[in-house]
Amino acid sequence: MILSAKTEYACLAMLELAQHHAAGEPVQVRRIATRHGIPLPFLVQIFQELKRTGLVLSIRGAAGGYQLSRAPQEISLAEVLDVFEGSGSPSTCAANNSPLSPILMDVCAEIAAVRRERVAAITLADMLERSAAGLDSMWSI
Repeated sequence: MILSAKTEYACLAMLELAQHHAAGEPVQVRRIATRHGIPLPFLVQIFQELKRTGLVLSIRGAAGGYQLSRAPQEISLAEVLDVFEGSGSPSTCAANNSPLSPILMDVCAEIAAVRRERVAAITLADMLERSAAGLDSMWSI
């Protein structure tokens, strides 16, 4: 699966918010941008879209920032991907003039449905667990 930079950055930002969800305190955009190497103006645009779709809440003030609108176990990867990538269902075929075009579209739709089902089953909490498991297995000399 190929994701745009915007989608990847959105996923990183949402995971960062998920890490801080239990504390109940907002996370500043500048902190996320610095930690993950995301251009600040680009991240601001991403958060505007995430806020518009209801995935995050903005908190104003000196100690303000962003928070998840729901618990990390309640937000699926599919929800984040949908904001920036859409549903992923094919709508056109380059070979429209071919008599085999309909079968190609059917197969592509099946693949998109399986992908959608899989990413809908993965939550932000699941991704954090995977991250923690990966960090636990690291060692240094």
